[in-house]
Amino acid sequence: MHNININFGFIHQEKFIKTEEVEALNNKFEYINNKKLYSSPCDHIIQLTPKETYIDPVFERVCKKIEHFFANNIGLTDLKLAKLWLVTSQNKNTDSSILPYIPHFDKHRCLKAMVYLHDVTEKHGPIHLGQISNHVNIENRRNELPSNYKALGLNIINEEDILDKMIPMTGLAGDVVFFDTNAPHKAGIVKKDHERRVLRFDFDLDGLNAKSSFIKRVLSRFYK
Repeated sequence: MHNININFGFIHQEKFIKTEEVEALNNKFEYINNKKLYSSPCDHIIQLTPKETYIDPVFERVCKKIEHFFANNIGLTDLKLAKLWLVTSQNKNTDSSILPYIPHFDKHRCLKAMVYLHDVTEKHGPIHLGQISNHVNIENRRNELPSNYKALGLNIINEEDILDKMIPMTGLAGDVVFFDTNAPHKAGIVKKDHERRVLRFDFDLDGLNAKSSFIKRVLSRFYK
């Protein structure tokens, strides 16, 4: 079992992607969005598999740079890309009363890197990140979540369990926000007439998410 540095939480790395690379990413984003080349989990997200990501030179270069950052700054050398999301967020996609617009952690723990393709102000609905209080053990809570945790809201984090206020991750084109999904996070509200476009690279780490046994999966169907 890997022991991720508990002081990591999140890192906002400014000017991580060079201007010419950002331009290439924006052109690629626009091309894929217009051509509808890949699968779409919902109407504002396009998803690429690891294979689809690595065979594209533009995405492959950025992905490798992100992997090197995780290795050199956090000591994680064996991350595996799970997926790449091309996300277009608008006001119509947001609802402040439901997840992911409420502070929470993810049942499937992973490491994420969010690449800003344009300057992101608070009007663009930036992700908000925070630090958990010392008396709260998110890892224990995560491992004990039942299959119907979403319906019960069991991955929601109360405001009193977060140190200080959550920080809106505003930034400039080329900035990258790295975060552990155990850190308190929530999506921001996009204001009318604004749009936020980002790339989100999700990485898995062997041993970070315990696989449930067959018996446990069967029993969970009867004890929801």
